[in-house]
Amino acid sequence: MKKLLLFALFFLLAENLFPQTSLQEIKPLIGISCSHPENNFSSARRTYTESVLKAGGLPILVPIIETEEDLARIISMLDGLILIGGEDVHPSYYNEEPIEELGDVNDIRDVYDLALIRLAADRKLPTFGICRGEQLINVAFGGSLYQDIPSQYEDTSVEHNQKVPSKYPTHYIDLLPGSIIATVTGETELVTNSHHHQAVKDVAPGFRVTAWSCDGIPEAIESSTGLPVWGVQFHPEAHTINGDSIMIRFFEFMTGQAVLYRNQK
Repeated sequence: MKKLLLFALFFLLAENLFPQTSLQEIKPLIGISCSHPENNFSSARRTYTESVLKAGGLPILVPIIETEEDLARIISMLDGLILIGGEDVHPSYYNEEPIEELGDVNDIRDVYDLALIRLAADRKLPTFGICRGEQLINVAFGGSLYQDIPSQYEDTSVEHNQKVPSKYPTHYIDLLPGSIIATVTGETELVTNSHHHQAVKDVAPGFRVTAWSCDGIPEAIESSTGLPVWGVQFHPEAHTINGDSIMIRFFEFMTGQAVLYRNQK
């Protein structure tokens, strides 16, 4: 009954917001997870929202909520979900003790993000993780992370936490032929930005690595079981808002997947 009421409310809102517009013409609703600065705010950079808009979707910020029932209600109204970057993921979620080089963590946000992933997966909601978002997807499904690449990974030939702004690409990654990332971009190699010191170590069961930096660090993962879940280690949104014609394809892909999902509801 609650679900029927929610859908009725959505269509009522749609009728008022989009008069004389069919459901097929309404832009898909793409949820964007939020960061939690100072444990007081729910926020996301405009790079994410503007990228979704440029790709034809409507960005909806999903606030930090500790009640899973309320998160579930929000997720039920979305057509897609993007998980954004942020703090380190606490290693307890992949059964490790913190090392000295672990960065800042946010317990409330870890619980919130992992709940989002679980709720989205239960509904087969198209989900795209960026940086921390990709790492969380891997952890949520049983994988592990390098807590700190410089201290835990032998090859240090790539500066994974670049000093220049995100709009500047700094290293190349190789894409797995036939993978989602290769199909979406139409490329076998990308030049990307890099703002992380953690990364996928053991890939989660039911997932596969589909891109690597030249030093072998995983740069993209996707489900190998048909679940509509994908992730990249870099930040395509930073390139997209600066006019990159390839990186916007990630968001166009998400918009297309969201439309398919909505039409199948």
